[in-house]
Amino acid sequence: MSTITFKNIVKRFGDVRAVDSLNLEIKEQEFITLLGPSGCGKTTTLRCLSGLEEPEEGEIFIDDRCVFSSTKFINVPPGQRGLGLVFQNYALWPHMKVGQNISFGLRKNHLNQTQLKERIDQILKIVGLEGYEDRYPHELSGGQQQRVAVARMVVTEPQIFLFDEPLSNLDAKLRMKLRSELKRLHIDLHATTVYVTHDQIEAMALSDKIVVMKDGVIQQIGSPSEVYHFPSNLFVADFMGNPQSNLLRGKAHIVEGNLLFTNDRGAQLPIEASLLSDALKGEEDVVLNIRPEDFELAPADPKSLNYRVYTIQPTGSEVLLHLVSEQDGPEILAKFPEEQCMNIAIEDVFAVQPKRGNVYSGTTEQLICSFGF
Repeated sequence: MSTITFKNIVKRFGDVRAVDSLNLEIKEQEFITLLGPSGCGKTTTLRCLSGLEEPEEGEIFIDDRCVFSSTKFINVPPGQRGLGLVFQNYALWPHMKVGQNISFGLRKNHLNQTQLKERIDQILKIVGLEGYEDRYPHELSGGQQQRVAVARMVVTEPQIFLFDEPLSNLDAKLRMKLRSELKRLHIDLHATTVYVTHDQIEAMALSDKIVVMKDGVIQQIGSPSEVYHFPSNLFVADFMGNPQSNLLRGKAHIVEGNLLFTNDRGAQLPIEASLLSDALKGEEDVVLNIRPEDFELAPADPKSLNYRVYTIQPTGSEVLLHLVSEQDGPEILAKFPEEQCMNIAIEDVFAVQPKRGNVYSGTTEQLICSFGF
């Protein structure tokens, strides 16, 4: 069990700041995910923590122990930081059997053969690979190989688990299964876990906290619910969620305590949202963030903004509707339970009303206020 502290970490590659003045505190036994698109600095941050990359500036602490300091010239080697790292590509020894791969990191512990076998059997049971110790990596599926990589890391009992996109090479069904196993492993072993991914769903399913990054800079730190429902800026709002959110640009002003949104073509969308008058002063350039599941459909109404069904995309228990405005409003993507869409057909027309959402400044792109929550 360990805490982790990053203080003003800077890592450059040439003229590019891959990590830019990063400050972050991770509590013991916390599962925290570094999330963002390719090139955002999440893997570089993980590698700086592990000791595989050396930052140019800043300090890193594990508990009260400084493992890196640019000013004090401290750089503890990776093997002495008490960390376990699982890579994206498994990195198993192809000429070694499963048991040999797992026991490789235990050789320095000077265990006898009986102790070694007991430890291997114990860890194979934890990862669900009992009876596989005599197989070679090429005789295993991708999911089984990844479990061996996890077992090899866990068997050395590191203070901190590090995962660098460990599930990205697996199919969707296997990813979901291993997500559950990784989360249970984190809980059972009382570990502090740092996980890197670009998959928003994976981050929300696994994490206690999510750190959203862009261009080496932290954009938001929060629980999965906070990051999804209350994104701090437009980048986070656009990045989070699958399918992507609806970002509607226009002007907003308060009319009798409610928000009236007008897009750049003059179409108006009234939103029943009290308590916004203090946040919005007069008419402002804004961007609305409305999640696909946060719309309501009603019968077409001449006084409302009506939408025509352009496509219907069933996804099992839910249905995605691509809706096109009849009055020059923005196109939107809406999501509803399957039973609500049984009688909906292409070209049907409905009035659309947002139930909840977020309002962002059109200039700073920062969150102004939220409504409907």
